[in-house]
Amino acid sequence: MAVDGVTLMRKPPLYKRLAHSAFGGEASAVFRGMAVLATGSGLAKVVGLVSMPILARLYTPEDFGIMAVFLALIAILSPFLTLRYVLALPLPRTDAAAINIFALCLALSAVMGAVMTLLLGLFAAPLLKFLSMEVLAPWWWLIVIGLLTAGANDVLTQWATRKRNYRIIARTSVLKSLGGNAVKLGMGVSVAGPLGLLLGALIADNGGLATFLRHYTGALRASWRHVRLRRMRALGQRYISFPLYRVPSQFLLSFAMQSPVFFIAGYYGAFDAGQFALALTVIALPITLVAKSAGSAFLGEASRLASIDHKSLQAVTKDVIRKTAILSIIPSAILLFFGEPLFVLVFGEQWATAGVFASYLSIYLFFHFISHPIQHLFQILGRNDLYLQQVLRRAIMVALLFVGCIYFEVSATNTILIYSVAMSVHYTIVSTTVLRLAGKFSGSKHARGAG
Repeated sequence: MAVDGVTLMRKPPLYKRLAHSAFGGEASAVFRGMAVLATGSGLAKVVGLVSMPILARLYTPEDFGIMAVFLALIAILSPFLTLRYVLALPLPRTDAAAINIFALCLALSAVMGAVMTLLLGLFAAPLLKFLSMEVLAPWWWLIVIGLLTAGANDVLTQWATRKRNYRIIARTSVLKSLGGNAVKLGMGVSVAGPLGLLLGALIADNGGLATFLRHYTGALRASWRHVRLRRMRALGQRYISFPLYRVPSQFLLSFAMQSPVFFIAGYYGAFDAGQFALALTVIALPITLVAKSAGSAFLGEASRLASIDHKSLQAVTKDVIRKTAILSIIPSAILLFFGEPLFVLVFGEQWATAGVFASYLSIYLFFHFISHPIQHLFQILGRNDLYLQQVLRRAIMVALLFVGCIYFEVSATNTILIYSVAMSVHYTIVSTTVLRLAGKFSGSKHARGAG
């Protein structure tokens, strides 16, 4: 547009200016990646949400309790498969180095998977009874399958993250959800008991391997010529902090996250464990949809920035915190004020307690939402020791909390409320620690990557 010979720039439409204000700036690349991942996760969760009211009527709270214990055990054991070297896959500058880490992860998974298969095959009943999980004894073979598929899925997902190929991750999320929920629904109609939930949960969490392999088999085969045992050992030594710090960190983190299921199932019973499991499933929706997607995108972008410009890395971290805080307000508020009536409306009267649990858990949802994406800075900046400290504090806090609630005979609902407040404090400390770490980062001192 020209006025008196002067060309004036036309303002972009209001919606574009609002979008740029919300998602532009330093973190724009992160949020572009997040948008792709969130779209895939969103479609996957829509499938899960549509099927959940039906599943809640096909299966009992006790069935959901068994599934929760089953998934909790896999979450606790799976870090030992790759000794968390898988987290180093996005970090090397070249694929020639990264493919050696890939090979190392596969070798470790094969060895550790064989050991776990042997142990469970021979001693499943006494081992699970010792862990107060004897209810899973008939399904020990599913535990093995779950562990192996979890390891393979983790390796391939991290490779896709390295390539910043968020579309393939998003597509796989949708396919996994479709397959997993189809199995749950189909077997829920035809087979009594929790087997349908267990099989469907495995597919929903760790399926989609064929999609990854179809996309990356050619590139991985071409890079495989760089694999050398000597380089695998060298890179294993270079990233030794991952097994030293990330394995115990992940174990403690999984324990802290999954132990509420064990405590509730062991002390309050399978009914309350099932109610808690459904509440956690709903709570996980916004975390998986946005926070986890933002975390994967943040990992891909921040890994690149860490070796280029530490000031940009710090600015991106602050931007992600600010914007995930804005995004977390609505889902947290909805669950806080309308948790119980929403659960009764959607899932039926038998799930009213789950609605109360979800309402209380929404308090910590807000703080978890903010903290989740930026925690990748611990691994990017090589501060796995600091991450271990955070996780250790959480594990101790959770253990003391539940032991105390059991000792003083606190009700299940009040125990969940205390747990939610404690986790809010924990995630606030984590976010503050990450911000301090980003501020102190020196590119020359903490440069990462392998040649």
